[in-house]
Amino acid sequence: MLRYHCAMDQGPLIRDIPSLKKSLEEIRAVKSVKRVARLARPLLRLFGVDADKVGAALASVEALSSQFEELASLPDRFNDLFASRGWIAYDLLNYEVAKAAIEKAGSGGLDGAEAKLVDYYSAETVEWKLRTMTGVKAFRPRMTLAEKALTDYREGRYYACTLVVLSLLDGMVSELAAQRRGFFAEEADLYAWDSIAGHSKGLNALARIMRTGRRKTRIEEISIPYRNGIMHGMDLGYDNKMVAAKAWAALFAVRDWALKGEAGTLGRQPEKPRVSWKELVGQLRELEEDKARIKQWRPRSITVGKDVPQTGSMDMFAAGSPERRLAEYMHYWRAGNYGHMARCVSGLFLPDARKAPARLREVCATKTLIDFEFTEIADKAPAVTEIETNVLFVEHGDETARSVRFRMLHEDERGEACAQGKPGGSWKVLNWEV
Repeated sequence: MLRYHCAMDQGPLIRDIPSLKKSLEEIRAVKSVKRVARLARPLLRLFGVDADKVGAALASVEALSSQFEELASLPDRFNDLFASRGWIAYDLLNYEVAKAAIEKAGSGGLDGAEAKLVDYYSAETVEWKLRTMTGVKAFRPRMTLAEKALTDYREGRYYACTLVVLSLLDGMVSELAAQRRGFFAEEADLYAWDSIAGHSKGLNALARIMRTGRRKTRIEEISIPYRNGIMHGMDLGYDNKMVAAKAWAALFAVRDWALKGEAGTLGRQPEKPRVSWKELVGQLRELEEDKARIKQWRPRSITVGKDVPQTGSMDMFAAGSPERRLAEYMHYWRAGNYGHMARCVSGLFLPDARKAPARLREVCATKTLIDFEFTEIADKAPAVTEIETNVLFVEHGDETARSVRFRMLHEDERGEACAQGKPGGSWKVLNWEV
């Protein structure tokens, strides 16, 4: 395992921001229940509780926990490696790209990893990320110039693009900051509560690096968009894609801070709601009903092609079934309807409904689905079904066939896993990336 030590290894971790910490604690709590259930198996049988079914209900927790542990630790690992080079993690950074860069840093060095990050910021990626900036009111008047900067970026005029992006970044932050301080001002505070980018290891650290004093004329190529050196004509070797890509990345990283700033939630911690006795009784009743559903659950015996179609429109599958939900997901993927695709995906890995369509577009827009075929459907637990699926799609002009085992999770209206049959529950796609 790669170990990289720097000053940024110290202090609070991004994985401890409230939203990530809460999810980790909930998953660990379920893992604890699983361990207790294993130890208490003889006692459970004595009281008529089917211990095997309790174990089956929790069988998916280990894999889910492992995935989320990796996801939660990724921003810290990424920033520890790359923040000193001008890259930080943020909410819309592609998870697979960040993961690949970390792995590349471990096997091929940081230079090779940075090359992967630069490749990620293609003109097409920058274009769709720029669309997400329209959600920031303070950026809308700046969009015209940003689009011209994108044209320069696409056509390789990195010197022109970099100057414009840095100025737009500075101006947007200045408009929103309480003290009217821009991104590069020493007094600027870019902290945001419960934010990956707004963490102390994020934007504030990035701003310190990018505003480094540059008082000597340099003609050699640089790799970090030093604002002072570029704007004051001291760094002359900034006309390259890496510097321009990092300028764009900094702009997109500020988006979450800006949205919270406009909403007035940069430092606010919402109060925890108090639970009334009536609500507590309702929760206990719901728990007993959930236990009953788990006890009654039986896996289906399904032969694809006989009991259910191999492929087809969503209405060819039984209402409320996991295979119908996956067929629906495939239908919207084929149509390029990322908003409706997002409604089919579990909130465990797409927690913000507003950002989900953009995340799906980022991953799926380059893949045009041609056809799909179910080959195996296996009910693994009261809330888990796995569907082996052959998918055929076109990516970058090439036709690709791939077998994917989709894991379907049955969730209640709160987005929490629940047994089939629970009122208000529905199936969602857990591992949605192909």
